[in-house]
Amino acid sequence: MSVSEALLDKYFKGQCSPEEKLQVLNYLNAIDDLPDHLLSQTEWEETNDAQLDELKSVEMFSAVKKETIAKVYLLKWIKIVSAAAILLAVLSIGLFNLNWSQRDSKITLASNKVSTPEKTNPINWKSVVNYTDHQQLVILPDGSTVKIFPGAELRYAIPFVKNKREVFLNGKSFFEISKDTNHPFVVYAKGIATTALGTSFTITALEKSKFIKVELHTGKVLVKNIDTVLNISAFSEVLLPGKELVYNSMLNRISVSDHKTLLAKDKNSSRDLNFQQASLVDVFDQLEKHYKVKIIYDRADLVEMSFTGIIKSTQSIDTILEEIAELNKLNQIKTAEGFLIRK
Repeated sequence: MSVSEALLDKYFKGQCSPEEKLQVLNYLNAIDDLPDHLLSQTEWEETNDAQLDELKSVEMFSAVKKETIAKVYLLKWIKIVSAAAILLAVLSIGLFNLNWSQRDSKITLASNKVSTPEKTNPINWKSVVNYTDHQQLVILPDGSTVKIFPGAELRYAIPFVKNKREVFLNGKSFFEISKDTNHPFVVYAKGIATTALGTSFTITALEKSKFIKVELHTGKVLVKNIDTVLNISAFSEVLLPGKELVYNSMLNRISVSDHKTLLAKDKNSSRDLNFQQASLVDVFDQLEKHYKVKIIYDRADLVEMSFTGIIKSTQSIDTILEEIAELNKLNQIKTAEGFLIRK
């Protein structure tokens, strides 16, 4: 870039327009030193209309040259400082954005980690309500069987949750539990939990009744209350075959009856029949005498089969034989003469 001597002359005289002044400044900013041929001492003297003495002319020439060069160096220093400031600002903004980007990335990853729920399998519940006037047989996922009495409801998960064999009862049901020592079977009924491994028992927990009854036929069960309501005393009872636990929820009181002998000893007795590990042959003989019916069976089919339980005098012989046959995996057939029991 070059500037004419005439334009430089106007600049030094202060006669430049703003555009011309900017052009001269850019030129002076681009050179390191002011060339002597552009503004020599002789030319400086010739541009003045007034006559100056030699000493004064030298002083004015030196002052103008010094001021002009100082302006050039000042402009160059300002440009360097400005460039450095701009570079620093750009680097600061870049680092700031990088830090926030990394922070946002971490926050996003953390948020994703926290908000991602574990995949769980949905629980399918099955509810069985017996609306009939007779018992209804239900086979549970583990092979256990339940005879639901009229009006009762049984709820359970399909399959059992985490191999926990748990069911919920409202009403009365007879349970025959498949044996599994690693997975206890639990029946929840009106704040009472009955735990068994491989037994048969009957639970009565009617909705409008204050009594909850657990009757054990075979094996062993643990009965305890799980109600956390205040002023309710905790209890835990182990029942053996032939025992019956009755819990009064109004009085918060339990009673356990233990019958080990056969209460009915003659065929005319109207009392309940209580059997304790009695062979099925003996049980059928007693039933024949008590109900005055004919029960036909093969003794070989009943070897090593026994029965423990209480038979109410109000129960029909059909229901009793059906339950005994169900417990021992036998078939019961009603005939013109009476009943036929066989494998």
